[in-house]
Amino acid sequence: MADFFSQNRGALKLVVQGEIPNEGFRPGQVGALHAVLAHISVHDDPAIVCLPTGYGKTSVMMALPMLLGAKRVLVVEPSDALRRQVSSHFRELSTLRRIKVIDPATPNPAVLRLEGKPENADAWRAFEEFDVVVSTPASSSPAVAPGAAPHLFDLVVFDEAHHAPADTWAAFLDHYRSARFVFLTATPFRRDERVIPGKLAYRYPVMRALEEGAFQPIAFLAAPVEDTLDDEHVDRVIAELAVRQLRSDIDAGYDHRIFVRAATISAARALVPLYKGMGVNVEAIDSKVSKRTQDECERRLISGDLQGIVCVDMFGEGYDFPKLKIAALHAPHRSLVPTIQFIGRFARVDGATGRGTLIAPLARVQNATTALLKEGVDLARMIDAAAAAELAGDAEGQAVLERLPVRRIAESDYDAVSPLALELYAHVRVFHCSQAPNFEAIGDRITRHVRVMKQWSSDDGTVSLLLTADENPPSWATSDALSNIRHDAFLFIYYPATQRCYIGSTRRTEKIYLGLMNKACPAAHRALSYEETSRARAGLQAVKFYNVGLKNNTFNSQAETYRTLTGPAAERAVSAGDGRAYSQGHFFGSGMAGDSKETIGASSSSRIWSNQRLTVAEFLTWVETLDARLTGNTPFEATQLDLVRAATTLRQLPETVIAGTWPKAGFRANPRLRCLRGAGARLVYRRLTDWEFCEFEPQPIAGRLLFSVTSEDISVRMSFAVGQGNMVSQLDEATTLEIESAVDSWMPLAEWLSEHPPIFYAADKSSFEGMNLMAAPQLQTRALAQGDTEVIDWNGCDVTIEFLVDDGTPRAQERRAQLAGRATVQEHLEQHLMGQADVIALFYDHRSGEAADYIAVSVEQQGDVKIALYHCKGAGGPPSGGRVGDVYEVAGQLVKSVFYCDSHILLTHMEDRMNGRYAAPSRFLRGNIGMLRQLFEETLATKLSFIVIGVQPGIRRGMVNERLVDLMVFGIDYARQGGAANAYWLVSE
Repeated sequence: MADFFSQNRGALKLVVQGEIPNEGFRPGQVGALHAVLAHISVHDDPAIVCLPTGYGKTSVMMALPMLLGAKRVLVVEPSDALRRQVSSHFRELSTLRRIKVIDPATPNPAVLRLEGKPENADAWRAFEEFDVVVSTPASSSPAVAPGAAPHLFDLVVFDEAHHAPADTWAAFLDHYRSARFVFLTATPFRRDERVIPGKLAYRYPVMRALEEGAFQPIAFLAAPVEDTLDDEHVDRVIAELAVRQLRSDIDAGYDHRIFVRAATISAARALVPLYKGMGVNVEAIDSKVSKRTQDECERRLISGDLQGIVCVDMFGEGYDFPKLKIAALHAPHRSLVPTIQFIGRFARVDGATGRGTLIAPLARVQNATTALLKEGVDLARMIDAAAAAELAGDAEGQAVLERLPVRRIAESDYDAVSPLALELYAHVRVFHCSQAPNFEAIGDRITRHVRVMKQWSSDDGTVSLLLTADENPPSWATSDALSNIRHDAFLFIYYPATQRCYIGSTRRTEKIYLGLMNKACPAAHRALSYEETSRARAGLQAVKFYNVGLKNNTFNSQAETYRTLTGPAAERAVSAGDGRAYSQGHFFGSGMAGDSKETIGASSSSRIWSNQRLTVAEFLTWVETLDARLTGNTPFEATQLDLVRAATTLRQLPETVIAGTWPKAGFRANPRLRCLRGAGARLVYRRLTDWEFCEFEPQPIAGRLLFSVTSEDISVRMSFAVGQGNMVSQLDEATTLEIESAVDSWMPLAEWLSEHPPIFYAADKSSFEGMNLMAAPQLQTRALAQGDTEVIDWNGCDVTIEFLVDDGTPRAQERRAQLAGRATVQEHLEQHLMGQADVIALFYDHRSGEAADYIAVSVEQQGDVKIALYHCKGAGGPPSGGRVGDVYEVAGQLVKSVFYCDSHILLTHMEDRMNGRYAAPSRFLRGNIGMLRQLFEETLATKLSFIVIGVQPGIRRGMVNERLVDLMVFGIDYARQGGAANAYWLVSE
């Protein structure tokens, strides 16, 4: 009849069951009804109601439309068995009449059990004559059966709501947007780990239901299996015990049935003859048999013609047949929770039935606690404990949804994507922000190919979650006709109190991290130092390291640039010698935080991680813990890793910078650079090692260092700044200077240097790379040792002039005349080297990007080959012992030339430097590249060595003061540590 529920809403009596059984609602049913009414008064999203199995969800389902005065109700069931059962109850309002909560004169509603899919809109309109339509998703979901008017139903009830995340079911929510939705379930556990849409309005504890007498403890009988490996034996023992229990129950006057659970359909069918052979008539039911067969089996089960049913999960959730009291568990569920749910079916109380019994071999009940297997197990307490743990997770998830509302969505395909469907590896790139980032400013794209498909953000702007899609063509495709769609998630968390921003991502590249921060927090962010990130392990006890990274502090390609130690206690492999040659680069290990063990790792590249995958809620909690550790002053537990020094935070730039070198990644790849000086100019291509850093101008108060990137006649001014966004920026806007970051892929050099910070060396012997400051050695050398200096006769040399280019210009002629017949420093050194009989090759390489001013190769009588790299500098005045400025530049050259202490790298460099593309190519003054290559190839590695020499005739050996000694020895020690067999200074007597 039309408007049945609105016309009969006064016929319902909300009375609680008293002393007379089966008169009135149970307390939990009344509570659920009131909770739904309260929920819909303030919320538009679905109400989730959780009631124990067998407690009477069907009564709640029938009472709700009468309370709400619904016009038309759609009930969605997960299976045909429940559709059939619920529609029959609705048709008679059977349970409401049985518990006497409606007037006996109340008519019945018009109920349709929808089987099959409506074919068109007309078929849907035919349902307007019904008050209730009971269906399954396959019959009524708008995704598979379109055509229904959006206002056809004003109340939609999902039964067994933990199925709700299925895409087919989600279509109901999207289509019937004006309807009220109620989700009924006996369990808060979701099978697919996706969120049940809506809010938990009510959950009635199983313990309360047990106290009411709604359930009773079940008996557990352990099948006496002798051979657990023999499946036939195991199945026979279980069946014998189940049949014996059935006969015992029947003898006691109980009309019980057996429910047999198997692992697979084939296993279920194989058990049928086993039970029949024992005189018990059973049938197997599965999804492959016809609906008619299923209905017939159910009829026979009810009538008693069948004494049991064998299946996998058919007749499972929500199916109401109290006579199923004996559970024969031939196959366990995968975890404790579904096992509890399965057992719960047999614990409900019914006047005509007795106590439920679970039969299983101990070996097959997996992942169950010992409490589950006890005689008279307190099932209610176990269900409540498991539900409470799960609901705690649900509460966290609900809190995430409330904290992160959707801010934008690019395509409707992403409507159903929830933050709760995402898991991220516990890894963050951390930034310090001098002003609050604006994550809304990231825009629609992260890179040219990576689009933002959906963004969730908190109201206060401190948390934002991005879901992106990368539509790049696959690497093996030759055109854009094909595309790979890769999805990634980026989670931003900002703490205003500490000014730290954490980025968790499924795509971890420095280029993307910096690009995101340049949009969200331009010119106001910086990376964290290793000193800061290493605090991630602060407070942990019993620390062990499984992976430790040690950075070589020199650049010689012959030595390990990065040493990795692995093992169950990798820090024990660290020695005192490592402490002199290396600094800490990263660590990964574990420790105890109270009673909990956790893994933690941190690196000098401003990253922190842990070996676990986390939900968004768990990720937020993990980062909150990290931020507290990074902020506090809790000390580290001492370990052997402490033998290796660690970088500190670059808080202020040094007063004097003497050198800068490319990052090791640049030296290894030596990519191309291209320069365009103004519109219409020709692009100039050169290798990275053709360029060098010079003209350093520290500005400590401003927090920046100005420097030039120079190659021959080209010089581009740049800035290294702390806490101002990208660390490196180009100041010369008229010039374009780019680096080939990948094959035929170019990016501004300044951006590349922000991703791969250069290393700068200060006059106080400290160095810094990005935010990581490597402090100077605490010990100061006060005197030169024997071999630290050598002397040649500098008579006839003007020691104040390093070199002179005789290009015929008036300026060159004037300077030559001023020399009055004397030689420059380079000319004098060249004459000296050419006069050495053992020097078989002499290479002149003086210009930007040089390996040295002169490279001299000599062969000794024993066949030893010596390769000497000479670095020259004119004196700032007459020879003395305190001219520090004369040493700075040469010491910096010694530091940089260590990279070329490798015969292959040096030969490659020399050959390239002679290329005709240079205006003034480097050249051999003696020998040639062919004979040198042959010599190196024929010489044993043990007989080939390098010597690095600083040439400074402005220094008098007998007058050197302590400050100068310390700086000179620093250059010598650095070269020797980097792989040079020897290093010294060529000075005046």
